[in-house]
Amino acid sequence: MWADDIKAAISSEQSLAGISRRIKDAGLDVAELCFLGLHDKVAGGDFPRVLGQTEEICRMAQILDCGVVVAVPAMTQDSADVTPEHFHHICKVAATYGVRIGLEFPATACKVNNLAAAWQLVEEARSDNAGLVIDIFHFFLSNSNVEDLARIPAEKILLVHVSDAMDVPAEKLRTYHDYRTFPGQGVIDYDPVFHELRHKDYQGAFSLEIWNQELLRSEAREVARKGYASLNSLVQRERTARKPG
Repeated sequence: MWADDIKAAISSEQSLAGISRRIKDAGLDVAELCFLGLHDKVAGGDFPRVLGQTEEICRMAQILDCGVVVAVPAMTQDSADVTPEHFHHICKVAATYGVRIGLEFPATACKVNNLAAAWQLVEEARSDNAGLVIDIFHFFLSNSNVEDLARIPAEKILLVHVSDAMDVPAEKLRTYHDYRTFPGQGVIDYDPVFHELRHKDYQGAFSLEIWNQELLRSEAREVARKGYASLNSLVQRERTARKPG
């Protein structure tokens, strides 16, 4: 779920507790809450604001029974990523709400734009409730490698985002959100990543995340149906691969 959507619902006189009840009544769980911006403004620093946002979004997560808040590094040149010490303090705030912070590494970020860089920040922060979000689209686009993934403990992988990339030049994938598609309909080879996750016995959630303006304009029920079918196909393939022999 998106924190901004929750805030909009609250501004429309819905309560956070009421939203939580509706989710539970539908038999659903919230696997992730997006997103916390992990960056300071270069001029003067803005870390108190980041801590304030951490408190706000983690309080939402606690009421929604959501255990993972997704954090995103600096995306523009006028911002600087938080230091490992700052990240440690952010995770300390999250821990008071029983929430883990999952650091994502968008390939378009300024510095923390690949798996190795993201893992370095998490490792240096030395926080028990800090971990990584593995977005397979960004894993592919950032040229991250399975060798780096193999070095990360399974308990530090909090969430896996899944989408595919259309067969277009990498610059288009970096610039626009319109070239992602359903898993299995693009050019990404999932097998190396899924093999490593299987080897680690990853038990977390797989979150379908397809940034695509055309899909946003499409009928929601049909998009959900196709999304479920594509992700379920991957899950079934994984279950078959996990069987002995």
